[in-house]
Amino acid sequence: MLKVSVIVPVYDPGSHIDDCISSLLGQSLPPEEYEVIFVDDGSTDETPARLDGLAAEHPHVHVKHIENSGWPGRPRNLGIDMAQGEFIYFVDNDDWIGKDALRRLYKRAQRDEADIVIGRVIGEGKFVARSVFKRDRRDVTLEWAPLVRLLTPHKLFRRSLLNENGIRFPEGRRRLEDHVFTMHAYFHARHISVLAGYPCYHWVMREDDANASFAGLEPIGYYANVREVLDLIDEHMEPGPLRDRVRSHWYRGKMLGRVGGANLLTRDPEQRRPLYEEIRKLALERFGDEVNEYLAFNGRLRSRLLRADDYDGLMALAEFESGLRTEASLVELEPDEEGGVALVSEARIVSDAGPLTFERDGERLLWTPPAALAGRLDDAARDAAPDMARNYADVLITSDRYGLEYLLRTKTETRLEPAGRGEAVTPVLTSNARMQPRVVVAKADLRPGEWTVGVTAAVAGFTPAGVPAQTGRWPIRVPLVVTITKDGELVPPRLRGEVARRFPRVTRAFRKAKAGSPG
Repeated sequence: MLKVSVIVPVYDPGSHIDDCISSLLGQSLPPEEYEVIFVDDGSTDETPARLDGLAAEHPHVHVKHIENSGWPGRPRNLGIDMAQGEFIYFVDNDDWIGKDALRRLYKRAQRDEADIVIGRVIGEGKFVARSVFKRDRRDVTLEWAPLVRLLTPHKLFRRSLLNENGIRFPEGRRRLEDHVFTMHAYFHARHISVLAGYPCYHWVMREDDANASFAGLEPIGYYANVREVLDLIDEHMEPGPLRDRVRSHWYRGKMLGRVGGANLLTRDPEQRRPLYEEIRKLALERFGDEVNEYLAFNGRLRSRLLRADDYDGLMALAEFESGLRTEASLVELEPDEEGGVALVSEARIVSDAGPLTFERDGERLLWTPPAALAGRLDDAARDAAPDMARNYADVLITSDRYGLEYLLRTKTETRLEPAGRGEAVTPVLTSNARMQPRVVVAKADLRPGEWTVGVTAAVAGFTPAGVPAQTGRWPIRVPLVVTITKDGELVPPRLRGEVARRFPRVTRAFRKAKAGSPG
């Protein structure tokens, strides 16, 4: 039996399929141990002939042509029916996979006796939840909350799992077909593993895909599909806290996530109200107060305004959230004897009007709302004290050259600093992290080149986009960049002027490392 069958639904990709094809044909797994199945969904460009040429040239490549179905569900299902591999791996025609992806995924599945292996996904223009890939894992279940945070089908599935349980994609022009498929597989899998240390799948955003996804959402149909996912969950899980927490994922992301922040403000004004009405209808129909336990403070604010039918209040909150940004600075930087760098950074969340502030009121910590929300929220709704323990400032390193991002192991503490008059305070997050060429995620090797250190901060659920760490206090704006040499050594950043005087040991370590390294 073949080890892996790769299934690729194809429709009019043009040259965007080039990287996909080359990555599939260039796998380290021998060609006789895997197959690639392209299912052409009625393409009108030159792709059908090109795929036929590939199949004629490569015995392990197969092609099936069908009339256009309008969505990837039917092509994927036909690919499952054609597959001969022990495992199935789904790849979209705009994306590509790492050279060693199939070999590593199959090896992990064999080692863990896993029915599903979630290989590391790199989002190229697309968001991927970092919590999924902090480290390798085995035998994860829905008790592990991050399992539902990445429901794309770009995973390794045991073929017998799909066939014996009748797991297939819903077909036709519809949304969330991947959520239905993946959740159904989760419910029947005996063992699920996470392969975090190797970038298996590169998930690429095309501009026309982004526009179609954003503008093409039809509220009634879309939320009928959300109901279908909720029905599947209710069918397979007993009522109780675990089911409530799993269901809350769709309430947070697919519902509250669309009535807040830039997601709401950048939508066509004519689309906002119908979308809001459909989301509110589903919220009142399928969710009660139990969902609040699984929401961050800002999510509870959105939920309260939504359920109270306060559309103007939601718009005011969205305006406030979209204006927030992160400020991060480096306050300590020390090379160590093991070739790594220890760093301490500080982060806070600000807007043009000043820092994010709260007011002490006994044991409570009351959020200071913008003027447009004054009087719309009582003190109980504004109390963010219980959420301060969940604040974080993740330190990560990114490479523009490779399109890679790794999360460093980070410990975060929150302190409240005075912010203006009276009892007003602003949270400042201090993060301690350590960087080594291999001590990152699952001991992944860092490739040679420059890596920028960045910080993503969250306070009471308010989470602006991440920013590069700055080498100094708030006023200093010099991105922190470290270098990995060809020999795998870490070279601290070259620091000059005032910044160099702040971190003299780093400046000396840079000179020493640079003198002894050819990289």
